[in-house]
Amino acid sequence: MTLAITLVTPNGVWGSTDHRLTTYPGGRLVTDSSVKHVVIRCHDGSALLSYTGLGRVGRLDVSEWMRGVLRGQSRTLDETLIDLSQQATACFGAEAKALGVFHVFLAGAFLGGEPWAVEIKNLRQPSAFWTGGIHAQFETAAIRVRDSVVMGAGSGWDAVSTKDRELLNKVSNRKPRNPEDFMRLLGDVNQRAADRIKSRPRSVSRSCTVVFMPPEGDGIQRGWYGPDEERHLAPVDLSHMLFGIDLGEVSRTILKDFQDIREGRISDEEFGRRVEKAGKKSVEPKGRHSGDVTPT
Repeated sequence: MTLAITLVTPNGVWGSTDHRLTTYPGGRLVTDSSVKHVVIRCHDGSALLSYTGLGRVGRLDVSEWMRGVLRGQSRTLDETLIDLSQQATACFGAEAKALGVFHVFLAGAFLGGEPWAVEIKNLRQPSAFWTGGIHAQFETAAIRVRDSVVMGAGSGWDAVSTKDRELLNKVSNRKPRNPEDFMRLLGDVNQRAADRIKSRPRSVSRSCTVVFMPPEGDGIQRGWYGPDEERHLAPVDLSHMLFGIDLGEVSRTILKDFQDIREGRISDEEFGRRVEKAGKKSVEPKGRHSGDVTPT
């Protein structure tokens, strides 16, 4: 279970995701450090994606799985979202249907400088041509944003108060003096929603990561928001795709080995070798197959 909120405006995209991962259906706490977003930069645009539903594919958080299946090729933004939908169908569509888990990717995107709101989901509305409910196939719906769009998903979305929903809709039509104003607001809304959930453990963590993506796709800002006593749980993974390169793969190696080289436990040459190896892995696709899944 989770809470994902995305604001799509002509001034930028703001996305908030909590960090909690629990088992399904038991609700046992797995971790409070799960990364549930990916920033994707393409040559014709950029997107900030978050998700709710399945939390892991095999041993990979879905955010890491996303980076794995998408890396290695510089695609257009449209090609990227199409490939993500196809890979989700192939890798865990059948498992999600069997478990009865509604999974959705929320995306705020800029294509040719224009803002778009996108959903990639395995839930169909009933019609004269097919039955509604959860399907094995993921489908995409997108709208061009004129003023602003507020998207929310996950069990935590039901816990967001009417007052906070009205506030999000109201402020999203304004241009903030500073992007951090909206980032703090989303952090506060996440914490208030978590506090409203009575189940133990809660299905939503009180802490969250908020990302701001400007229209041009550069100058990404990230912030951790939550109680000070949970700050040690803040994830450090850089969930960012740049023209088909998984920057998270390289940054993980640098963060892991930096302390070793600073304290002399490995040589400069060894550090360089590891970074080079991580660089090669950052463009090698992985995870494009089915595996065990963990709802979140």
